[in-house]
Amino acid sequence: MEVILNRLEKEAWVRGSMIVSNEGMVVVERLAGDLDRDAVAALAGDLVTEVAGGLKEAGHEPFKRIVLSATTGDLVVVDCGTVYLVVITAVGSEAFYIEIDSAAQQLKRLAPSTTMRGM
Repeated sequence: MEVILNRLEKEAWVRGSMIVSNEGMVVVERLAGDLDRDAVAALAGDLVTEVAGGLKEAGHEPFKRIVLSATTGDLVVVDCGTVYLVVITAVGSEAFYIEIDSAAQQLKRLAPSTTMRGM
């Protein structure tokens, strides 16, 4: 899993990334010095809980990806089975999906999918 984050870290548009278990525990992280590990994990966990619960309540399928866009960049959460890939991007980084999807596919092979769950 560290290899996957190391590869993402080399991209100019990545400010940080982490892998979070479905229980909300940080498995591994690579964050820029100005990013707070606990705050990023808590935000990702809240997003997963609220979005997954809302989709389930509305009778929709589970999410594959959540993108929260801000003036300073995006926070992207991808469901990878038993873990979530969380990536923080720099502003103006719209071409990041290919690399994030590639990393998510690698994680999915390491962490098989389970039924609907929250963090």
